[in-house]
Amino acid sequence: MVNDYEKVYVQDLIICHLERLVKGEALVKNLPWSDMSASAMSCCRKGGTYMITLHQMMRPYYEMYLFADSIICNHENPESRNFIENIIKIDKEYGIWASSQDLISATESWGEFMKLKRDSSISYYFRLLRGLFFENKIYYDLEKLSKELDEYLFNSETNADYKTGELLCVLHATVRIQLQNWNEQKKHDTFDLLFHHWDFLKHVYSVMIRRIVGSRLANFAALTNTIEMTNENHPHAQIYYCVLMDRIESLHLKKKQYKSTENALERLRTNILEKTKPSEILYELCDTIFPEEFQRILDEHRPKSYDEVASENNRKDELLKQMKKEADQLNALLSSITHHLTQMAESSITMNEIEGELMKYPSGLAWTMIERLNNDLSWNLVWREHYPEMREKIFARLCDSTQEQANLTYSIKEIASRPTYNYESGAIHEDKRNQLMVDSKEKVKEQLRLWQNE
Repeated sequence: MVNDYEKVYVQDLIICHLERLVKGEALVKNLPWSDMSASAMSCCRKGGTYMITLHQMMRPYYEMYLFADSIICNHENPESRNFIENIIKIDKEYGIWASSQDLISATESWGEFMKLKRDSSISYYFRLLRGLFFENKIYYDLEKLSKELDEYLFNSETNADYKTGELLCVLHATVRIQLQNWNEQKKHDTFDLLFHHWDFLKHVYSVMIRRIVGSRLANFAALTNTIEMTNENHPHAQIYYCVLMDRIESLHLKKKQYKSTENALERLRTNILEKTKPSEILYELCDTIFPEEFQRILDEHRPKSYDEVASENNRKDELLKQMKKEADQLNALLSSITHHLTQMAESSITMNEIEGELMKYPSGLAWTMIERLNNDLSWNLVWREHYPEMREKIFARLCDSTQEQANLTYSIKEIASRPTYNYESGAIHEDKRNQLMVDSKEKVKEQLRLWQNE
């Protein structure tokens, strides 16, 4: 049971100074914060009724802190806020008291406070949540709180301002971490990961909840450009890319905004994703925050990774090297054959036998070979006598091969341009819709000439 002595002790050494601060009778910098902290620690050491008294008498100031009162949460002179946070660490009853408070309303108050103070640092709110969820035993109905936040962020038409929306997203992520079946150390480490990467994750949240939070940027194209321009975001950029690819249709962007966002995404893919080795350090955290969607989004929209692009480039290089090698080998073989034929022409081998050898090769290759032979044997009178006739025969083969290809191309084009026939039910005539009809050679030539002149 609390007696008057403990009340007087706490009142005279701690509470009276806070009362003067709240009433405006003293400035933050003029209060004996070190002495007040020493007195609070003394209560902690004595325990029992001293800590019960301290807790009861501190409740009004806990509430001011929880709901971001500007006197207690003054950022220019943080001594008052630091004092409250240090008391919270030693007050085991704080978690029980805080569990009865409306945490969503408290978060909205913090959003308003941070806007009025024009203070963009979110670290103060993270410190609040750290005290609530990791330095005290809390008794919130986390499942209920998570559903309320899901409804507010993902389903509600309520459009919270950029700062309040950001803080609600932080609270949502923290609650999702607390709901996991992990030991306390892993929860704490994951919360630290959330804090250290929040500048990136708030952009992911913006896409997932379809409204920009934590930034005054006007549209998602600008948000995407921010991801591209910030080096710290690059290892995780594929997460943002995937969620925006998944959500872009549901953002209901105007035509111009849609095109701008698409262009920004394409630049992000080519300039960053294909040149940066991705990190998976945030995968588990994102899967925790968005348990029903994140893995599906990655599976459906993950672009080619840095390693995959590098592997493809290496494969292309290998193919080019292989093609060059084979081209060199083919060129060497062609030179060898040409040399062999040259020797044949210079010996007693007849020109008919040389012509027979040339005719064994495909028309294109034979044409190349005879031109090379002519360069090497232009001095040879016998060769010069037979060369025009052999060249004409090979040229004819080459033309025949080209004409066959032209005939096939023309016939395919004609099939594609034919009208569709509607055959009556029960018709007995032959259905020729799927037959390839090749006309006579003369007709093909005439039609080909007309087609080329169109």
